[in-house]
Amino acid sequence: MYKILIIEDDAFLRKLLAEKLAREGFQVKETAGGKDAMEHLAQEVPHAVLLDLVMPGVDGFQILQEIRKNPASKNIPVIVLSNLGEQEHVDRARSLGADDYLIKAHFILDEIVERVSALIAKRYV
Repeated sequence: MYKILIIEDDAFLRKLLAEKLAREGFQVKETAGGKDAMEHLAQEVPHAVLLDLVMPGVDGFQILQEIRKNPASKNIPVIVLSNLGEQEHVDRARSLGADDYLIKAHFILDEIVERVSALIAKRYV
């Protein structure tokens, strides 16, 4: 069973994503971001991360940098799921190592699951 870590400060969206991914057979861990996210990653490395960018305290760009700096997590797929749709944000996330970038308003849950599944299949199968 593949493990997914959702790093999202919006509790409603985080629960929605978690429930959908769990129904699709993934083991899901959730965090609202920042320090909690880094603690989760230090304790257990997931197979993929869904990462919001705009969060209080430590933002998603900083978390992405930390994921890529850590030898234990540097190769896991990270999908940015954000409302930031400007090309500069997409480019910055990609330059920091994001494997995919989804704008929340443009995707439905099934498409997000498909993207997660495709990245996991590409990396682990």
